[in-house]
Amino acid sequence: MKRIIYGLCFSIVVLFPNTLEVFPKTSNLINKIEGQVFDPNHRPVENVYVELLSETDSVIQRTKTNSAGRFTFSGVPAGRLTVRVLPYGTSLMEQTQEVGIIQTRNRNDTAYVDITLRYEKRGRQAAIEKSGVIFVQDIPVAAKKLYTEGTADLAKHQEKGLEELQAAIDIFPDYFDALDSLGKEFIFRRMYEKGYPHLLRAVDINPRSFSSYYSLAYAFYQMKQYPAALEAAKATTLLAPALVDAQLLYGTILRIAGSYTEAEKTLLKANDLAKNMNGEVHWQLSLLYNRLERTQDTINELETFLKLVPDSPDKNKIRDLIAKLKSSANLNK
Repeated sequence: MKRIIYGLCFSIVVLFPNTLEVFPKTSNLINKIEGQVFDPNHRPVENVYVELLSETDSVIQRTKTNSAGRFTFSGVPAGRLTVRVLPYGTSLMEQTQEVGIIQTRNRNDTAYVDITLRYEKRGRQAAIEKSGVIFVQDIPVAAKKLYTEGTADLAKHQEKGLEELQAAIDIFPDYFDALDSLGKEFIFRRMYEKGYPHLLRAVDINPRSFSSYYSLAYAFYQMKQYPAALEAAKATTLLAPALVDAQLLYGTILRIAGSYTEAEKTLLKANDLAKNMNGEVHWQLSLLYNRLERTQDTINELETFLKLVPDSPDKNKIRDLIAKLKSSANLNK
């Protein structure tokens, strides 16, 4: 889950390169599109895919929203473009919005977009049933004001936003939304030691928040505290079993912990949920099969990864590795 910690960009072993960057960047342009995605209750929607489409509807770039629902596209071409939000694994509907970028000889352009998603036909109750993240508290007015200002300020005045979120917590120490937002913001900054205590408190207050558990699992994973990461990742999969990234993170940590059978089962579940279209899942499976010396399976997963991520900066190294694995397999026949 970018800011997000949710993008899951792992670098586990030296032998295999790793990336989630699917689309090539343009180096000679600095036009930008910045935006924020909200649900119908004007809560930021985190960890959802956002795509930038050209005038011919081809995908130029893809990213994910961060913990505040924000996204950024840099180096975009001038013209009439479309931003498409793909809220997979939620009860929200896909939405698109057109954006115009004008570039002159002496000036680049930045466009700002706010997108409010709508619930699917089952409505608000479906979101409650599916995610369990809608949590009601009686918040003091002063704390609520600081939280609202803090989440808004995180976009352009990050330090001020952090201070306002902390001030909201100081007023109301059990303020779930503030604890959750502040913890995730620290984790985005790779300040895991500062972020995870807020998330531990958040899940203690609202144990139904799968995104809080997910962020907590990611923080522990980054700190190499794998037993704690496993517990938090497992909780995420129990709360949101249809979330691809939850299964992917859990499977990855299981692999690192040496639970190979369970890791394969979990990663294959992630693959089924992603309908075989998530390159990171195939990357993690290739790491697992390589560890298990299942050469043909490793080759298959690497080849699938390259099909899904054709512009990987490490594509030549991966192709060389595939060739070596094939040669080794033939020699051992």
